[in-house]
Amino acid sequence: MTDNRKPGWMNEMFAALDAGGVPGLFPWLDEDVCFRFAGYPPGRGREQFAATWAGMSGHITSLHHELAQSWDLGDEAICRGEVTYGLDDGRQLSVPFVNVFKLRDGLISEYLVYVDASAVFGAAPG
Repeated sequence: MTDNRKPGWMNEMFAALDAGGVPGLFPWLDEDVCFRFAGYPPGRGREQFAATWAGMSGHITSLHHELAQSWDLGDEAICRGEVTYGLDDGRQLSVPFVNVFKLRDGLISEYLVYVDASAVFGAAPG
């Protein structure tokens, strides 16, 4: 089990996400994780998280997260930073984000992403 409470766990987690996509997050995620990306419908579970991301991100070739600040509050954690999306047309788009995590037994049980990535993904479904 990954110890998410050690210093720098968010940096390690985002490096894994950037290198391997959502499956790179799996060591940090509870099996039954609840997730929500911006205005998209919420989901539950690692596999649905990966499937939802795959369905949204077909034209994204790379991700790079830069954390500006993070707060580990025990059973909750928050971070803010900038994410850069590499697109299949060669462009890169950077936008600010805030993530809120709820932790259970050292794993992320709730993963909430607050970002306006409409220039990448278009408008979220209604």
